[in-house]
Amino acid sequence: MAMLQDYVSLGFDPAAFWRLTPRLYVVHMKGAESRLEREHKGRAWLAWHVEALNRTKKMPPFDKFSGAKKPPPKAQSPDVLQAMCDALASAWGSNNRKN
Repeated sequence: MAMLQDYVSLGFDPAAFWRLTPRLYVVHMKGAESRLEREHKGRAWLAWHVEALNRTKKMPPFDKFSGAKKPPPKAQSPDVLQAMCDALASAWGSNNRKN
């Protein structure tokens, strides 16, 4: 019953538990573990930054702090694009190169 209790404590449907193979049970549990670890790291990041910002004398602009506003990427030249296409064609075994 401990396995069922652990499964349900992670938010999974208890009825689904009985249809799981041992391998699927492990996959579900490892997936939940990864999710919980990711959520914990996110909360730790948030708590650290809240305190760090609380200690600053001047608040940084939100866009700069969050990285929300990024400059657009530079356009690639036609020669660079052609070289990339030629490299892909060569890697995929194409013999139809135009010079």
